[in-house]
Amino acid sequence: MRRLFALSLLLTTLSAVTVAQTLRVNVGQVTYAHRAAAVGNMTFANGSTLTVQGMTYNVANVSDITIDANEVADNTVSVNYLGSTANIVVAGNIAPYLTISAQGAKVSIVQSADLQQEVSYTLTGSSTNGSFVMDGEYKANFTLNNLSLTSASGPAIDIEDGKAIGITLTGTNTVSDAANGSHNAALYVEGHATIGGTGTLNVSGLTKHAIATDEYIVISSGTINVQKAQSDGLHINERFQMDGGNISIAAAGDGIDIGFRGANKGTKDQYEHNGFAEINGGTLTITTTGDATKGLKADSTVIVTAGTINITTTGAAYYDTAEADITSSSALKTGGSYQQTGGNVTLLSTGSGGKGLNATGAVNVSGGTLQAVTTGARYKYSSSLDTKPQALKSDGNIMFTGGTIRAAVVDTKATTIKTDFTFSLTGATVMAIGGKAAAPNSGTQAYKTYTANVTAGQTVTYDGVSFTVPSAYSVSSATILVSKP
Repeated sequence: MRRLFALSLLLTTLSAVTVAQTLRVNVGQVTYAHRAAAVGNMTFANGSTLTVQGMTYNVANVSDITIDANEVADNTVSVNYLGSTANIVVAGNIAPYLTISAQGAKVSIVQSADLQQEVSYTLTGSSTNGSFVMDGEYKANFTLNNLSLTSASGPAIDIEDGKAIGITLTGTNTVSDAANGSHNAALYVEGHATIGGTGTLNVSGLTKHAIATDEYIVISSGTINVQKAQSDGLHINERFQMDGGNISIAAAGDGIDIGFRGANKGTKDQYEHNGFAEINGGTLTITTTGDATKGLKADSTVIVTAGTINITTTGAAYYDTAEADITSSSALKTGGSYQQTGGNVTLLSTGSGGKGLNATGAVNVSGGTLQAVTTGARYKYSSSLDTKPQALKSDGNIMFTGGTIRAAVVDTKATTIKTDFTFSLTGATVMAIGGKAAAPNSGTQAYKTYTANVTAGQTVTYDGVSFTVPSAYSVSSATILVSKP
C-alpha cells in the first residue's frame, strides 16, 4: 500500500513537470525512460500493474521510479557494461516492442515484428564476461563507443537481424569471442552491414572468424584491426565493398573471404555483384599465415578503382585429398575476373607454389599500380604433379592497357606472368622479372628483355622503368622484360 501511495504521489508530481523531463522506471538491470511530454495518461490496474506509453509494469518488479531533467531520445537503447553486470536504458516509446534479458553482463534484446521503426543502439563500457545479442525484423543502427567486450561463452556481438545494419565506431573499441566454441565469429551480422565512423574496432576471433556477415558489408570509414583470427579475418556472403577507412588483418585462415549468397553458385544473378570485392578507397593491409590461404578471396570479380592494398601470404602449398589436387596460397584470388582502373596494389606470396594474383577469369589493368612478387619454390607432390609459383596468373586473357605493372618470381623455371590465352600490352608500363620471359603475344606495344642478377631489396632499372624488389627476393640470371608506352 505504501508503494502505491508513493507511485500516486510521484505521478501527480509528474503532471507539473516540464516537457524536457524523463520518467524512469527501473526493473532489475533495465531502466525504461519515458519522455514526460509523451507519457499521457498512466493507469493502475488491480493495484498491481502500472501502464505507461503502452508498457505495462508489474509493480512488484519495479525497484523505483524517478524523474530527472535529462530527456531521453525516442527509438534509443543504450547498454553500459560494468564488469560483471550491464545497465540497459530503453526509450519508452519502443519499450512495449522489446523483450530484454540480462544476466550479469550477458544482454539479449528481441524486437517484435510489430516494431517498424529504426532503433539506435549504443554499446559502451567494459566486461571480460559479457555479450550482446539482438534479433529483429527491421533495420537498426549501432554505435560502439569505447566498448571493451570479451565473451566467455560465444560471440561478443551477435546481430541476428537480417536487415540493413549500420555500425558507427567512436573511440577505441575491442571485441573478442570465446575460444573453442561452435559459433561463427566474434562479431556476427546476419543482415547487410555498413561500418563507418571516426573510431577504431579491434577484433579477435578465437573460435573461427573475427567478423562475419550473412549478406554484404560496406566499409565507409573508421579503422578495423583484426588482431587474430583462427579462420578468416572477414567472412562475407554476397559482396565486400570498401570506400574508405583502414583495415588491417592478421589471420590463420583467409584474410577476406567473399562467397556467393544463395544455396549454390547458380543463384548469383539474384543479387547485385554477388561474390564481388570492390575497393574504391581506403587502406587494406592483410597478412595470412595458414597453408594455402588467400589474402583476399572473392568467388566472383575483384574490382579496384582506388585505395591502397598490401597483401602478404606466407603459407605453403599442399595436396588436398578431398579435391585430389594441389592447393596453394594466393595473395589475391578471384573466381571471376580482376579489373583495376586505379589504386595501388602490392602482393607478396612467400610460401611454396604461391601466387601473387591468381584469377579464374580475365585480368584487365587500365590504371593504377599493380605489383606482385612470389619468393617460394615449386611445390612438388609427385613426379607428375606439382605447382609453380607465379606472380600473375590468369585462366583467361591478360590485358594491360594502362597503369604500371611490376611482377617477379624466384623460381627460375616459372613464368612470371602466366596465361594460356591472350597477353596483350597496349599502353601500360611493365617490368617482369623471373626465370622465363613473360612475353606478350598481342598488342601494339614493343618490349625488350634483359638478363641480370637481382639481389634482395635491389632497385632494378631498365629503359626508364624501375622496380625495387622486396628484401625477401633474390635470383641470379633472371630474365627481365621491360615495356612502356
